[in-house]
Amino acid sequence: MKSCSVCGLIKELSAFDGMRNRSGVRVAKARCKDCRKIYTNSRYYSKTGAIRKEHTLKESKPKLSPEEKLKASKANWDAWYAEWKDSGAIEKCKQEYRKEAEQVRQSMLDSGVKTCTNCNVEHSLTQFHMRNRKRKDGSTYKVPYPHCKTCRRVVNREYELSPSGKVNKKAYNAVRDRRSKEATPEWLSKEQKQQIVAVYEHMRDCRAVTGEDYHVDHIVPLRGENICGLHVPWNLQVLPAYVNITKSNKFDEDS
Repeated sequence: MKSCSVCGLIKELSAFDGMRNRSGVRVAKARCKDCRKIYTNSRYYSKTGAIRKEHTLKESKPKLSPEEKLKASKANWDAWYAEWKDSGAIEKCKQEYRKEAEQVRQSMLDSGVKTCTNCNVEHSLTQFHMRNRKRKDGSTYKVPYPHCKTCRRVVNREYELSPSGKVNKKAYNAVRDRRSKEATPEWLSKEQKQQIVAVYEHMRDCRAVTGEDYHVDHIVPLRGENICGLHVPWNLQVLPAYVNITKSNKFDEDS
C-alpha cells in the first residue's frame, strides 16, 4: 500500500506507475495513476493546447466546394501561365522548334531523298516539286511537297476539294466509286464482275512486285470529251501511273 502525494489516498501499488531509483530498485511513483492523468491533461491543454489551436487556425485551409476548387485552380493556372509567358519561355520554345525543324529539313536536303506521304515510296528529290516558304524575318527557304510529282498529278486531276479548300480523299474515293458504279451495266454476269475484281488484283500485284505505282485505266474513258465508256472487264487495262496520267481522259480511236 502507498499514499498518493496529491490526493492523499492510500492505494495499492498497482494504482501507481513504476519507476527505478538511482540504485536500480523498482519503486512506485509519488502520484497515483488518476492524479498523474489529471495533471498531464491539464498541463497539455493549458500550455500546448492553445498553441496547437492557434496553429490549426493559421495553417489549415478552408473547405471549398468543387466549383470553388475549380475556380481557384484556374486562377493559379492563369497566374502561372502569365508569369511563364512574361519570362520569354514561349519564344524560347518556338526558337527550339524552328531550329529542330531546320535541322530535319537540311538533313533531308543533304540526303537527296524523300518518302512520298501518299505512295510511301522513297524517291529522289528531283521527283518532288519544290515550294518557297517565308520566315518571319523575311527570308525564304525551299521545301519539297509531301507528295511526289506523280501523286500530285493524280491529286490535282482527280481529287475534289472540300469546302475548306483542302484535299478530301474520301470525297475523291466516293466520286470515283460513284462513277464506276454508274458506268457498270446491270446485265453483267457474276463471272464478268469477278473478272473486274481480278483486274484490280493484278494491278495491286504489279505494285507489289515492281515497287512502282500502277493504275487501272479505262480504254474508253468513262467521261471522255466526245465519248463515254463502260465499267466492264474488256474496257479495263493495267498501266503504269505516269502513262495513265499522260493519257488522261483522251481516247485514241486508232489504238
